[in-house]
Amino acid sequence: MALLATACQAGPPEMKSGAEAYGSAEKQVLDIYWTREGPPAPLILFIHGGGWSMGSKKDGESGQPGYFVTQGYAYASLDYRLVPDVKVEDQLSDVARALRWLVKHGRAFNIDTRRIILVGHSSGVHLAALIATDPDWLKRASVPFDSIRGVISLDGAGIDVPGIMAAGAITSHFYADAFGAEVARQTRLSPQAHVGLPDAPRWLFLYDQAHNPAAGFFAERFAQSVRQEGAAARVVAIPDTTHMRMLSTLGKEENPATIAVDAFLKEAIGSRNARPQ
Repeated sequence: MALLATACQAGPPEMKSGAEAYGSAEKQVLDIYWTREGPPAPLILFIHGGGWSMGSKKDGESGQPGYFVTQGYAYASLDYRLVPDVKVEDQLSDVARALRWLVKHGRAFNIDTRRIILVGHSSGVHLAALIATDPDWLKRASVPFDSIRGVISLDGAGIDVPGIMAAGAITSHFYADAFGAEVARQTRLSPQAHVGLPDAPRWLFLYDQAHNPAAGFFAERFAQSVRQEGAAARVVAIPDTTHMRMLSTLGKEENPATIAVDAFLKEAIGSRNARPQ
């Protein structure tokens, strides 16, 4: 492991940042932000969106790392290989592989790897939710499933792949390129189809109230399903935002999304000073 640690100019002086390869491909890289002070911190792992075919880990690295490290968490953001160069299945393997790397090297970054929250934006929500409902992905990577303590969805996509594609009006070429026309594959890669123990125990869905009511519809249906299986799930409409602004303003105080996320994190994993439950 080649550890790159430098003071992060955007955050408080005690925060460190590192860029690490979790695989051999160019895109298999993650950025990590942490502090050596205090007991091991819970980890927030950000998975970017971009319709499975574009986007970058940098999308979640404006004010978020500094904010969440200050709040008592470690923060990581990963790149993963993109469609059409690879399939969605390969992207899921990349996320699981990144988690394996973080769990293996967690001690070097003062991380409590028993307390991990996945945060996805747009299509990144699909990858996070499938990792957190279909245990096979983490099993193949030898990552304990119960290390995933919750999932946060920021204006998510892909929660019910065949349902969204069948709706037609909200289907885009991104879905066709990522999932193809075979309904069996669409279903196999749909988090909605995998609800049932084990699932992550806590879920938070935030959606753009004005511009993306479809995200709210599918989130509500998914939330009802996981609640029936014993998980806690909350769906929150965020006013006066857009698909990208919800992400870019996350971490700003008095922001509705930040307030909802802060409350969720305290319930799901506490902070570095809270004992694991």
